[in-house]
Amino acid sequence: MEQGESGPKGKKRWVIVLSGGEGERLRAMTERWLGAHRPKQYCTFVGSRTMLEHTLDRAVQLVGADRVVTVIGRGHRAFVDTSTMPGKVIEQPVNLDTAPGILLGMAYVEAHEQDATALIFPSDHFISPEKRFLQHVDRAALLAERLTGRLVLLGAYPDRPETEFGWIEPGVSASSWSWSSRQVAHEVISFREKPSTMEAIDCFARGFLWNTMIIGARLPLLRNLAHAYLPQVASRFEKMRKFWATESGISDEPGFVEQEALAMLETYQGVPRGNFSRAILQRCPQATVVLPMGDVEWSDWGKPERIGETLQRLSKPATVPLEYLTVG
Repeated sequence: MEQGESGPKGKKRWVIVLSGGEGERLRAMTERWLGAHRPKQYCTFVGSRTMLEHTLDRAVQLVGADRVVTVIGRGHRAFVDTSTMPGKVIEQPVNLDTAPGILLGMAYVEAHEQDATALIFPSDHFISPEKRFLQHVDRAALLAERLTGRLVLLGAYPDRPETEFGWIEPGVSASSWSWSSRQVAHEVISFREKPSTMEAIDCFARGFLWNTMIIGARLPLLRNLAHAYLPQVASRFEKMRKFWATESGISDEPGFVEQEALAMLETYQGVPRGNFSRAILQRCPQATVVLPMGDVEWSDWGKPERIGETLQRLSKPATVPLEYLTVG
């Protein structure tokens, strides 16, 4: 990697892991396989680790265990031993999609280091090989630290006109944003979130990239964008930032868990659902650059057949019975 967990002038990096999804698209398969529903990030589809465990291992390699914040959904402690997880684990009172989840993780990081660089990782994506992926993430963080007014998205090259993924329309590139002739960052012209079939065909034909929602950005920029495009929601999370910034909020004093839960309930009361890509990214493409990953296998495993296709192509043995991976 170009740098370790610290960026220029000692600025620190944190990883915010989003693990609040309920995995509804795979519900039929997980119920058939496991006898009860389990969100996909807590499932072991290949090897011996769950998707979340793979994600956390990547995060620790990048920033160390103490700088990982994982936002889980209500009731998700039943699927994971949080005492063995690195860093801070925060259980949301209710799952309201990615925007509140990101803002909650940001509030914790800001309470400790307001000028940090945040790396945002969804917890339910398949990624291989890991070493090359971590190099891309490190470059995204470095670029975000150089371009303080831009957030950096990792983009995946598509292999089909997928309607369930978000798409990024890349624009011009700059030589100062490149690491090699094969990897150059581009400005973003527009985003297309889960397009229709015809729109997806058009995106694929025109060389758009898949939006992985893996983001590198300076916290001051993320804060400004949130207050510009989701002002009422962003202001609610100031309560959690102030709570965690107090002496009691960063210690293990008696009663802390109860106080934290109460502050969380008050914060979330009346907060609407919000998708980060739709609410913010689509409305400010000029504040974004995209860094393509040309040598990494990436997939959002939202369909059983997509899991089976990926594992078969990479000759990886599946933990889940193969007949379950043909379910529509």
